[in-house]
Amino acid sequence: INKAINTIMKKEGWSLKQMATAIGKKRPNDVSARLASQNMSFDKATEMLAAMGYEVVVQPVTAGQRKEGAIVIDSEDENNG
Repeated sequence: INKAINTIMKKEGWSLKQMATAIGKKRPNDVSARLASQNMSFDKATEMLAAMGYEVVVQPVTAGQRKEGAIVIDSEDENNG
């Protein structure tokens, strides 16, 4: 999930400082620490995603093309950081 959040932040032009302000943190280092964590909580991840206007959708696994802008996270992604 950290990788997805980083990707979205870059795509949307969000700085660490902007994210820190959006989630009520005082320092950009707090955001950096979250993103570097190997075990970010679901609550913290969804808080950051919501701040950028994104949501988490759980659905059955499907093959084929995804909607443009969709990011798929599976166990392989999570195991590889």
